[in-house]
Formats: sequence, C-alpha cells, structure tokens
Amino acid sequence: MSYARWSNSSWYAFYNVNGKLSLWYDMDHTIDLDYDDLMEFKQYEDEALITQLILMYECTREEAIEAIQYINMYLEDYDPKDGEQYQKELAEFMEKLNDK
Repeated sequence: MSYARWSNSSWYAFYNVNGKLSLWYDMDHTIDLDYDDLMEFKQYEDEALITQLILMYECTREEAIEAIQYINMYLEDYDPKDGEQYQKELAEFMEKLNDK
C-alpha cells in the first residue's frame, strides 16, 4: 500500500512486503522502519519527533510534518501477521526451488 509517491510529494512512503514502512525521501535516504522503531518514535514529543526526522532525512520542517502523517497511517494499518505470512510464503517458495 502506498501512502505517498514522489510525483506528488517529497516522500515515497509505502507498506512494504516485509511489513515495514518504507519512508524514502531521496535516493540517499531510503529508510525502511519497522513497527517497533516507529512506536519508539511516537514516544517523542511532537517537536522532538520533527527534529529527529529532520536529522535522519535532511528534510525541511514541513516535510517532516508530512512524514509524520505517513507514519501514523502505517501504524493504523500495521498487522504483525503480514511479515509472518511473507516469511512463510518465502520459505515455501525456496523449498520448492530446492526440490527441483
């Protein structure tokens, strides 16, 4: 699921196949964050979180505030079984390849 794309935002933000939030700012800042990382971020006061994002991504304050929206969307959508299901399917696929 995509929350933002570079064509309409400074961010490319999506729920990736590993169950993480890919929160990409540019090609030098393509960071994938897992649920636990983001829950730690959410413990910051708003200003501290904005500052943390600015430092991580070298983005503007307005862009950091926008990124928080995508973090919140991901946290609402997160299902811990997604990553587990992917790992199970990947293991089954690899087993089939090895059997050939």
